[in-house]
Amino acid sequence: METLKRDRSPLRDGIALLICGVLAGVLAAAAAFPLVGLGGLVAENSVDSFESLPTELTKPTLPQTTYVYASDGETLITSFYEENRREVSLDEVSPVMIDALLAAEDSKFYEHNGVDWAGIIRAAVANQGGDSQGASTLTMQFVRNTLIYSASTIDEVIAASEDTYERKLREARYAMGIEETMSKEEILEGYLNVIYLGNQAYGVHAGSYTYFNKPPSELTAAEAATLASLPKFPSYADGLLDGEGDDGQIVDRRNWILDRMVGLGTLTQAEADEAKAQPLGLNPRPVRSECVDVATPNWGFFCDYFKEWWGNQEAFGETERDRMSLLKRGGFKIVTSLDAELQNKATEKLADEVGVDIPEALGSVTITPGTGHVRAMAVNREYSLDQTENGPRSDGDDSRPSNYPATTIPLLSGSEEVNGYPGGSTFKMFTMLAALDKGYPLETRIPSPGRYASQYLMSGSSLSESDSDCQPFSRDGEQWAHWCPTNDGNWSSAPLNMWGMFGRSSNTAFVRLQEMVGVSAAYEAAVASGVDFYNSPLNKAYEDGTIDESQGTFTLGLHSTTPLEMAESYATVAAGGLHCEPLPVMKVIGSDGKELPDAAAPQCNQAFPEEVAYAAVSAGRCVVGQNADGTQCSGTGTAARYTGDFGRPLFGKTGTADSNRSYWFIGSTPNATTATFVGDPDATHRSNVATSSLKDSVKSAGVAILKDAVSGLDEANFPKPTNDMVNGKNLVSIPSIDCMDPDDARSRVAGAGFEASIASGQYDSDCKEGEAFSTTPTGSAPKGAPVYILVSNGADYKEAEEPGEGESPGPGGETPPGRD
Repeated sequence: METLKRDRSPLRDGIALLICGVLAGVLAAAAAFPLVGLGGLVAENSVDSFESLPTELTKPTLPQTTYVYASDGETLITSFYEENRREVSLDEVSPVMIDALLAAEDSKFYEHNGVDWAGIIRAAVANQGGDSQGASTLTMQFVRNTLIYSASTIDEVIAASEDTYERKLREARYAMGIEETMSKEEILEGYLNVIYLGNQAYGVHAGSYTYFNKPPSELTAAEAATLASLPKFPSYADGLLDGEGDDGQIVDRRNWILDRMVGLGTLTQAEADEAKAQPLGLNPRPVRSECVDVATPNWGFFCDYFKEWWGNQEAFGETERDRMSLLKRGGFKIVTSLDAELQNKATEKLADEVGVDIPEALGSVTITPGTGHVRAMAVNREYSLDQTENGPRSDGDDSRPSNYPATTIPLLSGSEEVNGYPGGSTFKMFTMLAALDKGYPLETRIPSPGRYASQYLMSGSSLSESDSDCQPFSRDGEQWAHWCPTNDGNWSSAPLNMWGMFGRSSNTAFVRLQEMVGVSAAYEAAVASGVDFYNSPLNKAYEDGTIDESQGTFTLGLHSTTPLEMAESYATVAAGGLHCEPLPVMKVIGSDGKELPDAAAPQCNQAFPEEVAYAAVSAGRCVVGQNADGTQCSGTGTAARYTGDFGRPLFGKTGTADSNRSYWFIGSTPNATTATFVGDPDATHRSNVATSSLKDSVKSAGVAILKDAVSGLDEANFPKPTNDMVNGKNLVSIPSIDCMDPDDARSRVAGAGFEASIASGQYDSDCKEGEAFSTTPTGSAPKGAPVYILVSNGADYKEAEEPGEGESPGPGGETPPGRD
């Protein structure tokens, strides 16, 4: 369209405003200003009105809809908006749409200078006769709507929309000022983007999709005329998108506009007749607004996590409120990391195992190592605000709804309502990482008795019945005992290296390993890999320096974590120690079409040396039955029965929380990590949640989801552990101990350069009761490492038999001590 040049002068426009004001005042008998006052208004403000327009008009910032897509960039997840809007340029709008709007609203748009004086007089005369006619030009409508949408207070909205002559005169003055500063094309483009078209559709782009599910460039004459009928009468479309309401008024208005277009020469009579013969043909695009209205219900939990993530990013605003306002007004195109196909398959796998109508939540999270991209967040729940049909709470608290089958609580990423679920033996990974990082090699061997009297003390208030016979003693009038963990089923073993300890998940060996490295070191490893311990007493205990004495149960995972954190932490190990914050976006594109690369950049740091991480991976491969090159597994891994046909390099860990409060399977390849669990979100520490059947479901679903996650990805392998990580570097041999006085044994070990102490409790051996018989660990260890002297309970000791008739005593004439 050709830009028109306008010959303008402030004096001419001032006179025009004066005439308009006088006519309006006389005809309505209710002029907003006395003639003298109006004259002063014109004389003082007419020139300024063209040079000092409000910023809202010269640089309008209109809210636009943000659209959120799955990782393919095409599958719409949902939208965020204060107003459903997206700005478009004129060349993105069909010419027939522009012609229809001009025919309906302002056929003289290219002739006037912002105000149609003849139209105002005509409308004023008609209104005095009882008719109701408007005289606002398209430019005046643009002014009014822009001021309304830019208003930040109710008073500003009223001032921009009240039906008074004062407002109309101000609007006319601003319209003339706009015509001085903007071209006709710029005004028309602004108008197309600001008009309200009913059903929460602001602007022609939103209107085109709302009613016809197509871009405005593809609108037909009938569709364009339908949209053009709505700026003055948006209520005509009420109910039509839901298949209700009367379309008679909007059809009449559409047909009138088509006839107007014929009269203006922008449409032939034949084209108009063809358009009028068509039904409205509404084909609305489903409106997706935030997370309760996602395209597929099981995507709601991912959407909720994305929304939380956005609200925490300082790059998007100073406060959370500012960030959420930007999301709803900024007109972004956001490509998330959600793999829609994987998400749907994961949901199906979980549903195949259990239904939604049980208190136990079976869920899974998949993350990409090395980037932190969250690919799937699935759980046997319906993301919904309607919880009227939910089942009874398992914790007996009837004041709140339960979380099944419907909930919006972030069961997978955690919140104040659900801090997470006990991590169980999955926490052994952190103890092992700490040990490897301190120089203990994979070949470190630690006894694994069925029951172990640890160095950690428990007071009478926390003693269980099983602890009461484990080295009880009194101190300051209170009963104490050493905490005595057991292996599942009380199985025992000769000293195990880390492959065997981790693969068979020895509780007693890992408690001993934790005593050697310290709870604080294991806690630091967990935090470095991605566990936040939200609202956990661990954080305070670490800060005040009591964690090593008070939190001995750490390695057995009595503390809570979330599936998202566990996927994050094991992905850190899979990526060679590179920790990446969970990231739900891959691209953020601004309303101007420019990508914001920093907004979607992975946030990563090297949490552990690569050789430490890959040594831990090697131990983790024993869990899943993969005795790969450089790996020395012993016994059967706890998940091996479920992973035999996986077909790719894999490591993982199962985890049962104390009293079966939860159960986990975490599995990872080099390019996908999945954390699958079962727990009770209503009562996260309820006992006997993880039945045998649900444990099977966790492993079956977890392995199946991971298979789907790597399908189509390139196969990659993990590096084998280095020799230093297998056999150690600069290690010192631990002296052997054989049926000797414990104090002498401690002196011998201390003399070799270790921090020697006598272990609490007594253990089965063939030495006499009270004699030292071994150490933990055995073999070698870093210089200065703690080494515990083990004392025999005499259970396997045998007295030497007296020699019978005709038999000779042993060498030297003495009877040798009895041994197995």
